[in-house]
Amino acid sequence: MTIAFHPDIATLMAFSAGTLEEPYTVVVATHLAMCEACREQVKRTDLIGGALLASEPEAEMVPGALDRLLAAADSDDVAQPIIVPDTGVPAPIAHYLPRGLDGVRWRWSGPGVAVADLPSSSAAKGRLMLLRVEAGRKVPEHGHGGQELTLILQGAYRDRFGRFGAGDIADHDEDVEHQPIAEPGEDCICLVAVDAKLSFRSRLVRTLQPLFGL
Repeated sequence: MTIAFHPDIATLMAFSAGTLEEPYTVVVATHLAMCEACREQVKRTDLIGGALLASEPEAEMVPGALDRLLAAADSDDVAQPIIVPDTGVPAPIAHYLPRGLDGVRWRWSGPGVAVADLPSSSAAKGRLMLLRVEAGRKVPEHGHGGQELTLILQGAYRDRFGRFGAGDIADHDEDVEHQPIAEPGEDCICLVAVDAKLSFRSRLVRTLQPLFGL
C-alpha cells in the first residue's frame, strides 16, 4: 500500500499528547494501523513528549503504573499494520464493524452518497461517520466549518489536492474548499471526523442540507 497523504504534524502531535477529540483520535489511530511512516513519526513524537515530561517535577504514581508503561513501550504491536482478519478493517474500527464494510447499514444522504454514523461517548465533541460515494460520483463543492479528517478505507477520489486512495488521509480546516470525485470502478468509502456541518457553495444543496444530514 502506497500512502501519499498523511495527517498534519500538529494533528499527530495532538494525538501523541492525547488532546485530540475522540472522533479525530479514532481516525488517526486507524490511519496509523495502515501507515508505517506515521507510526514511526508518532514514536518520535512520543519520545519528545517523554523527554519533556521527564523535566517536570516528580509526582506520585499509582501502584503498577511504571510497569504497565514499560510493558507498553516494549510492545512491537504498533510497528506492524493491524488489520482484523474477520472484518478486513483496521483494528481501531473493527468493533464498530463486526461484519466489515459489507455489513454497514447505510443511510441515503444525497444522490450517490450515503453515510453511517459511528457511536462516540457522550463527552465526545464532533461526529464520527462512514461516508460512501458511488464510483464516478461527485460530492458537491463545499468548505468546512472546522477541522475535518477523512481517511480512505476503500476505493479512491480526486480533488484539487490530488488522488486519495486507501490509507491516505485528508486533514482539512475551515480554509479549504474542494469537490471530491470518486474514481470509477469501486465505491469510495471513507472514515470521517468533523466538528461542524459542511458549507456547500450551491444554494440548492444548502437548502436541502437538512435532508442530507451533512
